Amino acid sequence: MSVYVEDVAQMLGKNKVNLAEKLTTAARASGRSPIAIALDFYKLRKQRGKLKFYEYLMYKLYDRTKWTDDARSRFISADLHWPTIDKCNDRQWWSVTEDKWLSSSILGAHGIPQPKNAAVFDRSARAYPDVPKLEGAEDLRNFLTTSAEFPLFAKNLNGMWSAGAVRLSGCTETHVMVDGRDPVTFDDLATEIFGDRGYLIQHCVKPHSFFKGITDAVATVRCVNLITDEGLAVPATVLKLPMGNNVADNFWRAGNLLCHLDPETGEVLKIVSSRNGDLTYHDTLPGHDRDLVGECLPHWQALRNVNEQVARMHAVNRFGSTDIALTEDGPVVIEVNNGSAFELVQIATGQGLLTDEILAFFDSCGVKLQ
Repeated sequence: MSVYVEDVAQMLGKNKVNLAEKLTTAARASGRSPIAIALDFYKLRKQRGKLKFYEYLMYKLYDRTKWTDDARSRFISADLHWPTIDKCNDRQWWSVTEDKWLSSSILGAHGIPQPKNAAVFDRSARAYPDVPKLEGAEDLRNFLTTSAEFPLFAKNLNGMWSAGAVRLSGCTETHVMVDGRDPVTFDDLATEIFGDRGYLIQHCVKPHSFFKGITDAVATVRCVNLITDEGLAVPATVLKLPMGNNVADNFWRAGNLLCHLDPETGEVLKIVSSRNGDLTYHDTLPGHDRDLVGECLPHWQALRNVNEQVARMHAVNRFGSTDIALTEDGPVVIEVNNGSAFELVQIATGQGLLTDEILAFFDSCGVKLQ
């Protein structure tokens, strides 16, 4: 089983919570009976957001002391993401962002700061003129033992959610050091880690000193981008923080954090963690002496400028997002996305995605939420 398959299974398992147990907990917390909560959910699920039961419980929408009917109706299910995005974006452009080598080539051709590509691992007939192509264990051995500058970050050529991503910190003549795992042979790297999937291998980005003491992995700012008749709108920005031994920042990885950011200033407004499907909002950075809340990220105006360049380059896709890392030298674009996970914004902000602005935008794209 490849790392990609392992990661996808873990990510999908995040939604497989014990609903009966969660329902009992919700009943105790709210003072409402499980039957009353279930009936309330069935009523809400018929509305435009089409929430799943685990989402209803995760957002604690059963708490009627906290939520008005209007506020609850602003939440939207993650399951509606792709049908909604399909109305907003041009399918002919999907590979421009989802194919990581192609995306990197386009960004590089227009001077957008991004990680430097080192190689591509791919067993197909496809050619990659600007980097070494590695097709098997022997190619990996030759490249990593003679040409590589560590650390390196390897991500799926056509993957999402950072599934299968690994960081290579060094090698010997016989083994490769894969962060968070025992050293593997070159054969195992090719067959057990990479498997049958293609990988873009890049030089690691060094995070800005702002993140010193928090993480040595790359945190990214997710800018949610809407292309409207008036131009670009960025209604939400979120900081994705990799914590512990995680090499990637996606929130489905155990221990990682989300931070709600002010889109105008880059100020950290709140911090969110998740454990077994339960969200906790923090006033300070959990497990650290540092508050983080109230601090402003560095290079914020430069980040906004780079994001606007990228968003306008991909303006045919009217609903998209850019993941941007911050270094001492400024912002670096890690990835361009076709769409953006609805739940990411809802979890970070603690509010439903369907603001009046978003609803008007969806309507302009022909999206009908009923």
